[in-house]
Amino acid sequence: MAGSVQDIPAYHLGQVDAEALREAEKAFLARPRVSIRLRIVAGFLLCFFLTGAGAMTSLAVLYQVRGKARFVRTVDGTLQDLLEARRLEREYFAGGEGLPEAIARARSACDRFRGETVTVVDVAGEVQAMELVRHLEAFATLLETARDLGAEGERGPGTAAIREQLGIHGKAAAESLSALSDREGRSVEKGLIFAQTIPFITLGLLLLLIFWMTRLLARTITHSLQRFHDYTARIAKGDFSAIRPAKPYYDEFSDLALATNRMLFELRSRERQVIRAGKLAAVGTFTSGIAHELISPLTNVLITAESLLDACKGEPEKHRLLEDVYGEAERAADTVRGLLDFTSDDQPEREPLEVKRILEEAARLLRNEMALQDVVCTLDAEPDCPAVFGNANQLRQVFLNLFLNAVQAMPTGGLLSVSVRSMDGDRVCVEVADGGTGIPMEDLPHIFDPFFTTKPRGKGTGLGLAMVHAIVKKHGGEIHVESIQAKGTTFQVCLPAAGSQKER
Repeated sequence: MAGSVQDIPAYHLGQVDAEALREAEKAFLARPRVSIRLRIVAGFLLCFFLTGAGAMTSLAVLYQVRGKARFVRTVDGTLQDLLEARRLEREYFAGGEGLPEAIARARSACDRFRGETVTVVDVAGEVQAMELVRHLEAFATLLETARDLGAEGERGPGTAAIREQLGIHGKAAAESLSALSDREGRSVEKGLIFAQTIPFITLGLLLLLIFWMTRLLARTITHSLQRFHDYTARIAKGDFSAIRPAKPYYDEFSDLALATNRMLFELRSRERQVIRAGKLAAVGTFTSGIAHELISPLTNVLITAESLLDACKGEPEKHRLLEDVYGEAERAADTVRGLLDFTSDDQPEREPLEVKRILEEAARLLRNEMALQDVVCTLDAEPDCPAVFGNANQLRQVFLNLFLNAVQAMPTGGLLSVSVRSMDGDRVCVEVADGGTGIPMEDLPHIFDPFFTTKPRGKGTGLGLAMVHAIVKKHGGEIHVESIQAKGTTFQVCLPAAGSQKER
């Protein structure tokens, strides 16, 4: 799954872009996950279960047919014994000697049928089964009675009643057995036909299922690919808005959409960097042309002010005013040098510096401005905070710009809170927080762009934060910003500690 956007700094993509990315990702991740792989596996399992169900059904039908066939053989065997017993019985009464064999056949029929009584009850019903058993038992018993009478010499007319009963029970049993045999024979035939059709039915259902699965997956994939084709066409036209969920579930294409969103916002970030580089090039061209024109008169002013300072040592008021002139001229010269450094790749001279001292010096330079604006500055520095490796003038310029912006954001006064903390032992982070008007969310992505300013015309050049960003980056650091309108803004500057791996 794509990582959370929480690890994307707001300054990197811009606060608006980061919020849009978070909302798009939350919308994707809120949907239930139904992956394409899971659907393919489920389809194969369904095909497997359908094939298994068809095979089990065929086995069950064949098992039933086998039972019915065995029952039919039993019924046919019983019927053959009964018919043979009746033939021998007629021969006996016609003067033959086959009565003992007829009795044996009749008893064999009874025993054979009695062994299938449960099956007969299931097939023919309890009433018919018991009636059939009664006829077979009566037929066998009458034959035994006839045998006993024959032993006593009463084979003649006295056995007429027995012969009549033998005919009734034998006929009834034979007709019932014949009907059962015919019915179960037809049932066996139907079962075999059904068992033959089951594989074809299973094959047909399997083909339908495979067709439906293939169509569903193809439709899912082709529709998703078409959507991404439309996305690329939209991106080619310059629309970098976030891709939103188009399906009620989350799958591999959702992962691709999240990755594409990341790519889009990274492209926007790179686009801003390219624009920024172009502006930096314009600033470089501009500053390189005027730097010498400004440095020369400023150097003359500094030399003259320094000479006048030596001449006015006995006049305190003039000496103080000349010190102010000298300080402001030196500050202007530092600003011009900062503009040159802003577009230069040369590394300034660096040394281990105590951040607290740099912050105190920057605050001291703005003490008059803070007093006029009724702004109170507090500094909370962590004890034993490690030093940073950097250029004192440039870092002083960074915090001077941040302090000045904070003071100007509180026209009616307020609290400027500055804190210094060590992070993981290899970074020193400075937070500059004010309770001012804040920065509009739509302006946050642009505050580090050269010449971008929200101040009234004539009040700002739009180079302050651009220079801050450039200096911090040259020192291997990072700058973050959080702002809420009407509540204030917090800048966090993180610099590598002296001797840390990142500083090296």
